Amino acid sequence: MSTHEAHCSCCIKINCSFGDCPLVKCNYCHIPLHPCKLKEHIEEVCRRAPTKCTNHLNGCPLILIREKIPGHLPNCVASIVVCSRDRCRKLNTKASKLQLKHLGRKKEFLPIDEEDDLDIQLACYDQNLIAASYHFSRSNRVQQRDPLHPAHPLIPLRNMPYHTTTSPQNLDDSSEDEQREEREKLKKSRMVFANCYMCQIDPSVQHLHTLGNGADIEKLKKKRMTPQFLDQFHEKLNLKVSIVIENAPETILKSENIREIKKGGTLYTLKCLRTVRRSEYGDHCLSQHTLSIDQMDEMVLRCPNWTRGCQFSTHRVRPKTGKLKICSRHRFHPTTATLSHQPLPDFQFIQADSSNRTLDNLPLWCYELLAMYLPSSSLYNLSLTNRKLREVVFIGCNKCCYIEAVWKPLKKGSWVQKEFVWKISSTEPPPALEWTVPVDLSHHISQCSHFDGVVYEEKLVPVFPRSFNDIWVRIANDLSVKAIRDGIQDILDDE
Repeated sequence: MSTHEAHCSCCIKINCSFGDCPLVKCNYCHIPLHPCKLKEHIEEVCRRAPTKCTNHLNGCPLILIREKIPGHLPNCVASIVVCSRDRCRKLNTKASKLQLKHLGRKKEFLPIDEEDDLDIQLACYDQNLIAASYHFSRSNRVQQRDPLHPAHPLIPLRNMPYHTTTSPQNLDDSSEDEQREEREKLKKSRMVFANCYMCQIDPSVQHLHTLGNGADIEKLKKKRMTPQFLDQFHEKLNLKVSIVIENAPETILKSENIREIKKGGTLYTLKCLRTVRRSEYGDHCLSQHTLSIDQMDEMVLRCPNWTRGCQFSTHRVRPKTGKLKICSRHRFHPTTATLSHQPLPDFQFIQADSSNRTLDNLPLWCYELLAMYLPSSSLYNLSLTNRKLREVVFIGCNKCCYIEAVWKPLKKGSWVQKEFVWKISSTEPPPALEWTVPVDLSHHISQCSHFDGVVYEEKLVPVFPRSFNDIWVRIANDLSVKAIRDGIQDILDDE
């Protein structure tokens, strides 16, 4: 190592007088240093030198001063997260699984009516997602399973480039549940003491076994088969999944440790998987999960006789203004459906006939001003109106956009990054909620036509007296009778 390299590699003096490499000042921060360190200083250390954003590998095109990067990162367009919140749905009956397979293979989905209650809209949307998963082939569904979901993969399924779909003509039920039941039956029939009645009742008791499989003792056992019927509420709406949302921890194994799966049913897990800006993730969790789906039972409070077909519903929690709805651009489009708040208009704007201003030809500053008041979901819906408005939203409302990478398959099992695309965030802040007492539910229950009351033909016998005076008189009488008896007993004892 030369003398120059040995000195400059460890020199930290601000007034160094080394002659072979005199000090110079940085053009950005004006700190004196040796010229051999100037390039490395500007590229890695200098706090006033222009540099690329930390997320430039994720698509951020901004070049800014290094000391401003910490303030830029919270609002960086390439700083995005994928929501991992989920919810579970169970089938109403075992026969509903095969029906969902037929609907998915034929691509027959339920329409989402905005006039229905929010829980019905969400149940229809989830059933469409579950039915669409059965349009994939069985091999593709098995390939997308994971250790936490060994029975059915997460929904929505990933659209693999080399996947195969199921033909509508192939309507055979060949799921893992049915094959598991067949394997269990075959395993029991091959056991040496398969037909031993005492082994099945209490295996820990010592007894003589019934050898072989010749005796059909299964016919001697009394099996209680509980038939499953679809209630009138789900049958009227053609819902195969339950309207009640099942909440299971994300880290729990969705296998036979869950009661519904152990009984032979299927539990479907639906992931959110929505891409949002990191700064908007809190609003997304509140508006789409915590204050909406997680308290759906409070937002839509149904009559206790709803399984018998009663359509009455009220609320214990609701938005202060407007209503929540499932917003979808198409009849079934999982990438655009979201819970959206629709506020009530404060006034009706009537446009004059002489005005030549429309939503398409407003100045650019108007769109920037609208972006300050409108949520990202409204801007997203505005961009879907026409091509011109989409371009204007991307230019004037750049703060509500984010960048996402697009990947393409290079070969089977290998992916390569293709490009970056700009997208508009569909996140909106949570609406203000108010709590009310559901008084109308109490009035409805007393007059519900689906209420099956119990009529007692015997005469009613009061358990307690009707008033406090009756209670006091009875206690006084009992005490008087007891005192008289005690007095008579004392006289008899004296004699």
